[in-house]
Amino acid sequence: MKLFLPDRHLQPSKRLLLGVAVFAALSTGLLWPAAHAWALLVWTLWVPVLVFALRYVTGSWVRISAERGLSYNLKTPLGTRMGSIELVSSTISELRLESSVGSRLLGLWSLRVISRDGTVHPPFHFFSGMDRIAEELHGYLQQG
Repeated sequence: MKLFLPDRHLQPSKRLLLGVAVFAALSTGLLWPAAHAWALLVWTLWVPVLVFALRYVTGSWVRISAERGLSYNLKTPLGTRMGSIELVSSTISELRLESSVGSRLLGLWSLRVISRDGTVHPPFHFFSGMDRIAEELHGYLQQG
């Protein structure tokens, strides 16, 4: 039985923005009884994080296709990372599904693709449904 890998176009989940806003509100709220107006300084420190998250959510994407491979465009704080990965089992050593504590609270996973030649591919953070996609990619690579 040959597995079919449907073409997909993924964008990061908007829950990332919600998570950053909730963490900013919680940290400000917890500091308010002790620091009063100074707690607003903590909130202003979250503004750059919110801007970076907004840039990542609005400008990043991953495309998965059996014919064209995995293409990506990630808008990170350090610049834009673009590239593609050929979906051939002889070139991919490992698929790692990772999650930090914050992303687990949001229900989001990260996928890291490791090539056999040691090529470093950026992790695909905060995409919803990445655990199911990793399973599909693993099954597709196992058959080839």
